[in-house]
Amino acid sequence: MNKTRSLKNKRSNKDLLRTEINNATDPNVRLELTKMLVEIEKEETRSRITVWSSLLIILVASIAFIFYLGNKPVKEKAASNLSETNLSTNKQKISETTETSISETNLSEEQLKKWVMSILDLLPPPPTRYLLDVSINDTDNLAYISVGIDQMDGLGCFRVNEKGELEASGRITGEFYDWTLMSDKYLDTTIAAEFLKKQAEEQDKINETINLARSYLIGKKYAIYPVLYDGIDAEQAMNEHKAPQNLIHDGTQTVNFIDDTSIRIELAGTYRPDYFETYTMSPVTLNIKDYYIPYSFNNDSITFSTWTTDIDGHTITWTITPVN
Repeated sequence: MNKTRSLKNKRSNKDLLRTEINNATDPNVRLELTKMLVEIEKEETRSRITVWSSLLIILVASIAFIFYLGNKPVKEKAASNLSETNLSTNKQKISETTETSISETNLSEEQLKKWVMSILDLLPPPPTRYLLDVSINDTDNLAYISVGIDQMDGLGCFRVNEKGELEASGRITGEFYDWTLMSDKYLDTTIAAEFLKKQAEEQDKINETINLARSYLIGKKYAIYPVLYDGIDAEQAMNEHKAPQNLIHDGTQTVNFIDDTSIRIELAGTYRPDYFETYTMSPVTLNIKDYYIPYSFNNDSITFSTWTTDIDGHTITWTITPVN
């Protein structure tokens, strides 16, 4: 209100001065009145400049503030993304450092089990679940991990040797007295995968040989009988009364191969009836009852070797030959 009143006063003064100037007859008075009018107009001009300058400053400041507010979320988001990226990178570096700093000779029980499971996962899944038991051997101070399936033991055993390498023995490798290298680096399964691949290829060849041998035997007839008694010819031992007189008679039996698992056994004498039995074959033996008969199969032909049994402290050597 004061500014408005001041402006009104200045306008009134200017109007009065103009009136006085127009009415003045004395040149000196008129000159002085004109100077006063000019000063008033200069002061008004300076006031306008000041006001417009203030308005311009306020306008620029407002535009700058609005621009700042508009860019702030983008800057905060960029800063947040950068922070997250740095955090992720740091976590990755920490993880890589932790992984590479693992010492295979100083693993925890859980790490040992995890290492062994990485190898077991290469095998066909078990019918139930694996049971792993970790222990430290008092003699060599090495970590041993025994492997069972459910409540049964016997699948095999792993150990970490002095070099920090994972070795295995037992059914998993087919070697029960030696150790086979499975991994030379924590959780690395390259060596085990190659070993199991070769093992599978060899097993395929073995199975093929066994199947060929079975096919060869089906429909054929063989005689099993004793040939030696305590290293002496069986007939000679009987003649010299060193062996039972019924050794050859009761020991001789004829085997008829019916199919890939069944046989029919014929015994000498009418008082001993024939009967059926099953048989199995491994890569090196034909198994009939308690007989483990060594064989080899080559060039579509089977060859048997002699074998021995112990009866009442005496060693009897047996043979099996084809019956025409």
